[in-house]
Amino acid sequence: MAAPGKPESNRIKFAYYLAGWAYGGDKVALRAAAKSVLTSEYQKEMKGNIFCPECCVGLFRSPEDGDKDANGRAAYFAHSRTHRPPCGLRVKKRDGQRFTTEEEAKQAIDDELLVVVKSFMKEKPVAPVLPGQVYDGPVVEDIDGEPTDVPIKRHNGEQIKLPSRITTVRGLCRSFDKNYYKYYFLPDAQYPQLLSDALMDVSNVRELNEKSKLYFGRIKRIFKMGDGNPWNIQMTRLQYENDGDYQDFTLKMSIRDSKEHGITDASIGRIVMMYGPISKNGSGLAISDLGWGEFALLPAKYDQVLFPENAEPYQETLEELLADATGLTLEEIEEWMLDEEQEITDDGVLVGHIVNFRDDTPERVMSRVSGRTGEYTANVGIIDLDEGE
Repeated sequence: MAAPGKPESNRIKFAYYLAGWAYGGDKVALRAAAKSVLTSEYQKEMKGNIFCPECCVGLFRSPEDGDKDANGRAAYFAHSRTHRPPCGLRVKKRDGQRFTTEEEAKQAIDDELLVVVKSFMKEKPVAPVLPGQVYDGPVVEDIDGEPTDVPIKRHNGEQIKLPSRITTVRGLCRSFDKNYYKYYFLPDAQYPQLLSDALMDVSNVRELNEKSKLYFGRIKRIFKMGDGNPWNIQMTRLQYENDGDYQDFTLKMSIRDSKEHGITDASIGRIVMMYGPISKNGSGLAISDLGWGEFALLPAKYDQVLFPENAEPYQETLEELLADATGLTLEEIEEWMLDEEQEITDDGVLVGHIVNFRDDTPERVMSRVSGRTGEYTANVGIIDLDEGE
């Protein structure tokens, strides 16, 4: 994803941190128990307890403290020299990892390092019908697909059947730190790629392409082709810094679908990920008419991974802190807040929803609450899940 003519940046964007970590053992269990950290989130007490997302060898941060080293190079993670198993993150970007045997590919799937994507969802999943109840659980993002033929060796055409998934781009975004270093066999691909390598900045697109790929871009501005009908087109213009033949790049979806995916004026500056073909749009390029599961906003905390040169230190929102503290999703936190008692001023203005604090609310949350008002909350606290039951 490096810009043309520039050297590839350090490939390890996330380290995995696990207190008491030691090299060896079950890699799947290690990855599941670990927390991903960016160089900006690294703390000195993590030294000796961070490891590579792929090979699980120990990592170190250089420099250990500060944003840049003595030569002005941005802080980065690198492998220790104690162990040197094969690892795709030790080498420069390459044309995917090719599995030589069926057993090796299936083991990679079992180890959660390889995902075979049968397709991305075209339609929004239908909520389960529960007798006498209204389903308010999470939307399904990932289901089993049929075994899929994939090429095992690029040059001889040999294929094998592997378990596949029908998934969503939103699912890739939601667990972006865990998915970034997984290998993906995307639909009709000839070899698997790390998600980090499969993603393409729209600014690097110079021509039409009928084959669907994964793209990302930062939202520059939004305009609607008429507000009256939710099925009218919303033109979401993306930053497009390119000296080629085309002037701009647009995501074209209905106003309804865009709003449902959170792509509104409030999301200007955010990053959107898309899976689709590139078509001509006037004097520019566009991705359009995508299915429900083929585009999504990337959580803002990951902006510095895709655009490190423009990154600013990320501070989690209060809602994100609450989601982390309670184990709920961000959507569940926001829906829950909206159901709480309203706080209305004397002149009838709704300023938020009142939420009480439990005594064990962490200080990192409490320190962010003082004086807060906004769309979701006037006073925000840790959710007492047992309250009212």
